[in-house]
Amino acid sequence: MFYFSAFTLGFYHASLKEDYELAGTFPEDVVQVSDKIVDGFMQAPPEGKMLGADSQGNPAWVDVPPLTPGELAAIASRKKIVLLDEASEMIAPLRDASDGGYIDEADKPKLAAWKKYRYELTKVDTANPVWPAKPE
Repeated sequence: MFYFSAFTLGFYHASLKEDYELAGTFPEDVVQVSDKIVDGFMQAPPEGKMLGADSQGNPAWVDVPPLTPGELAAIASRKKIVLLDEASEMIAPLRDASDGGYIDEADKPKLAAWKKYRYELTKVDTANPVWPAKPE
């Protein structure tokens, strides 16, 4: 047998209840749950769900809350950095060839396209990102 706390979203084995109480870490809002119920929640959650509690304090799969605007902007900022790094890696050898005067004619448009793409990436507003198309 286990206990489940809706506050901590944790399962507590009944055999350790006294230890939790002595340590002052046993939640007051627990409900008893069977091993079978606990086993069901030890599996990966269904798509778009996370461990939560129902109105009676029992464990339940609940919808994952939507990301906040700040979280979305942080994700976009990381993506922007990755894409800028990728563009710079593509540009570097082409620029070396151009600077050295030995760039193939077929690579000149590639260099220009990657430079334009990298520039467009610098203009992306991570609060409301619209990503430019990556060159071929």
